[in-house]
Amino acid sequence: MTTLTGTGLCLRAALRRDRLFWLCWIVVLALMPAFTAMKYDELIPAGSDPRLTLAPLAANPAMQALLGPAFDIYTKGGFTFWRAGGFTAIFAGMMTGFAIIRSTRAEEEAGRLELVRAGAIGRHAPLVAALLESLLGAVAAGVVTAAACMAAGLGTRGSLAGGLALTCCGLVMAGAGAVIGQVFESARTARAWTVGIVFGGMFMIRMMIDGAGTDSGRAWLRWAVPLEWGLLIRPWAGERWWVAALPLALFLALSLLALRLESVRDHGAGLRASRPGRARASVLLSGPFGLAWRLQRNGLIGWAIGLLVGAAGTGSIVSQTGASLARNPQLAEYLDRMGGSHDFEVSFYVAMLTILAGIAGVMAAVLIGSLHREEANGHLESLLATSVSRWRAAASHLVWALAAPVVLMVGVGALLPLSQARSDGDYSLIGQYARSAAALAPGMLLICGIAMALLGWLPRLFNLVWVVIGWTLFTTWFAALINLPASVARVQPWGYLSFLPRDTMDWTPFLVETGIAVVLVGVGLIGYRRRDITA
Repeated sequence: MTTLTGTGLCLRAALRRDRLFWLCWIVVLALMPAFTAMKYDELIPAGSDPRLTLAPLAANPAMQALLGPAFDIYTKGGFTFWRAGGFTAIFAGMMTGFAIIRSTRAEEEAGRLELVRAGAIGRHAPLVAALLESLLGAVAAGVVTAAACMAAGLGTRGSLAGGLALTCCGLVMAGAGAVIGQVFESARTARAWTVGIVFGGMFMIRMMIDGAGTDSGRAWLRWAVPLEWGLLIRPWAGERWWVAALPLALFLALSLLALRLESVRDHGAGLRASRPGRARASVLLSGPFGLAWRLQRNGLIGWAIGLLVGAAGTGSIVSQTGASLARNPQLAEYLDRMGGSHDFEVSFYVAMLTILAGIAGVMAAVLIGSLHREEANGHLESLLATSVSRWRAAASHLVWALAAPVVLMVGVGALLPLSQARSDGDYSLIGQYARSAAALAPGMLLICGIAMALLGWLPRLFNLVWVVIGWTLFTTWFAALINLPASVARVQPWGYLSFLPRDTMDWTPFLVETGIAVVLVGVGLIGYRRRDITA
């Protein structure tokens, strides 16, 4: 028996367990560039010069910071990859990073990996199987995306390069996730670090480098950001196939490092040891609400920083981008459809509020999901064995899921127009968009209601809440791009709410949706009180 004995068995078990995870991620990633390609012919009519429309956009530093370097956006493939490739690459990295933590640290934390290793399974077999699974998932995502791009008429060579770029970004984060999983003993902390590395680290650095432009002398720094290596393959813009060797080498190096780190740590522990707690517990830990805060506080702080910094950074783009879009009627029309207004600034802010509200909805579902995880891990059963009732146990998590996203969205609404308010000297914009964000509160409450109702009555189907969120994010990003009928696009938590100042405040959908959310929360609490608690 060697340290790799049973790798094939672990790989087959992981693929069977995670097949739905991979299917959903890969399908969504493949559709993003394909749908973008379909829009190019409408954006650039046949016989027109794409440079007249796209040249100002390609030269705009704010758009380069947001979307990445514009190598050649005057072709259908080049524009497609510039518009969707960067975001698709980010999500590919999230996919593989989460997948490898799911197969290693989460399984170890839950105690299942210990049972697996009790058989004829080598020490490194589960980790190697997880690395192979992530490698296969990244390759599958690249192949399916390339096939979707070819089906959209983007050509074989560029499509294969685009799929390879996606695979490369997946490999970078697969290796990073394997190392992170060895450092921390909590899967939640490992996932938070993965998100921080992708968005708080590499994405922000990439934005600063690309936003400076090619004439700043900083373009060479792109090679120091692994997340940008996929973009530097330059699909549909003079492909550089050799760049793929960089992420592959990094993946192999990080995989070997992860195996080495696994050899020197104890099972169930991380390289970063947990700090010893205080001799006496805080007064807050004397009840379930304080315990829920202790469990949620790191996540809440991370979500707050991400949303507020993202709002402030996104809002600074509008003053630089508005003039360019004003000279491009087709692009301005697209933003009009996305934001629902002929005023560019209003459309931009409304579109950004819609996107950020969807992210806040993800936050609400994650916070409710923590109650589900506490039950699945067996921790809730110990809590309920005391004098704590089910109502209080559920409410201790529910209160954060209901309040935190709403409060953060008001902060997002206030920060989003801050740069424009400073530029124009009109600080009333801050209050105006803070009220606009507050008017979207019923959407987040409705997601909490759906999640609580599922948790109370159908806990095995709790993941259906992610279907609702996935559909919401899809309509937010792509409804205007593919001309989705308004009657279909509005079937989501924010579809019927008023977006100030684009709309006048309509209290009927606000109150009706809030009422539905309250009823669903109540129904979920009733079901939660009546059903069995299972670990």
